[in-house]
Amino acid sequence: MAAMFGVVVSRWPARCRTGKNGFTVTGALMLERTENQLANDWFAAEADAGECKLIGFRHEPGGVHLSKTMMFDELSTIMRASEVQNNWTVARAILDDNVLGKPTGSARKLALSRLNTLFGVVDPLPIQSVMLQLWRRSATGHPLLAQLCALAREPLLRDSAVAILAAPEGTALRWPDLAAALDERHPARYSSKMLKSLAQNCASSWTQSGHLRSKVAKRRSRAEPSAEAAAYAALLGSLAGFGGPALLASPWMRVLDRSEQDMISLLRRAEAQGLLQIRVGGGVVQIDVVRPMAEFTGVTALANG
Repeated sequence: MAAMFGVVVSRWPARCRTGKNGFTVTGALMLERTENQLANDWFAAEADAGECKLIGFRHEPGGVHLSKTMMFDELSTIMRASEVQNNWTVARAILDDNVLGKPTGSARKLALSRLNTLFGVVDPLPIQSVMLQLWRRSATGHPLLAQLCALAREPLLRDSAVAILAAPEGTALRWPDLAAALDERHPARYSSKMLKSLAQNCASSWTQSGHLRSKVAKRRSRAEPSAEAAAYAALLGSLAGFGGPALLASPWMRVLDRSEQDMISLLRRAEAQGLLQIRVGGGVVQIDVVRPMAEFTGVTALANG
């Protein structure tokens, strides 16, 4: 674990623990409380919840994952269509042209609503607008860009991350492992049936992002980040209140599945593209991403807080 992510963590005792709904989680899949506890520490203590909400982070309960995944295939279809059509709008493409192949009008409307909630395909908030722009300029890294944006928008998906990011590569993971993590975070809130559905949807999203592989017997795999995805993770972490070494150790950066040195290498590549500025030396880490990203993308609301 430490070699994979560059962050040293402690774990729950090896004995099994059982949540409120009877889901068992082993010591190999749950993190002990640390300064990087993923279920709770996606935002630094000094982060302003109101400002975070204005730029696109969601903290409210519920979300798309109660009934659906992050819809990566649908987003990819929309993004491809937008590159080749003139006088094109997402709403018309989904509702009138049915580019997603939905069977009914109501299904088309629901798909549009969910995609807009997750990624802002119609009315983007600042962090969604940045993701869409980085997607268009990058030939790779799309799954991680989408997952990072979904994590910013979906608190329940963030809550499931503890079961994923704590697992070494090759570890077998089943939906009860994610259900246990969610039940630990929200004791007695969801029925066993709802927890199963939610856990399966979250597992599917982590599969779409490259953190899991296989449709049935899922195993932990390593995601493939691009320089743009690394810059986006650094942006989200910075906006969530992290800086310096704490930013590199934040959950947002850990989603990249890389050691600290590999993260820095990716960030240097992003710096060469004008997405951020990074200085490392003498035990000091400085990452300036909010202002450069705002200037690069034209999303000035990022730097207005």
